[in-house]
Amino acid sequence: MDLDLRTQREILSLRNDARIKSNFYTQHTITLQEHYAFIESLKHNADKQYFSICFCKRVLGSINFYKKGENAEFGFFGNPNLGVSGIGRVLEQISVLYAFRILKVKRLCLEVFKSNKEVINLHKKFDFVSCGEKIVRGKEVLVMCKEE
Repeated sequence: MDLDLRTQREILSLRNDARIKSNFYTQHTITLQEHYAFIESLKHNADKQYFSICFCKRVLGSINFYKKGENAEFGFFGNPNLGVSGIGRVLEQISVLYAFRILKVKRLCLEVFKSNKEVINLHKKFDFVSCGEKIVRGKEVLVMCKEE
């Protein structure tokens, strides 16, 4: 994990942004100390990978993977402050290509709140299908998967 301090703080700011945080399981405001400890913990966990996606020194978003054998779970968020549409599609394309071509997984899964119709529809455009449901924080969550 080689992020400069400015990028680390920008990612923290995005993680705490209400527009992003509302779609996370963790709802509390993440402190700088917690954020740094989280980044440090990633250095010691080969199964988890987090990426800050940048262009022209601007953070477009973040993508994360949790590899479990031949499968992986992933998630991402785009920077809502850019005022650019289509960032989600870019992050999704990067995620799918990375998972299947670099990580060599057979199945890629994600979880999304059922109320987040826009993101569900985005995943469907990339051929993700519903493969389960559960309740998290009292909200319905859709599990979606894509086979290689």
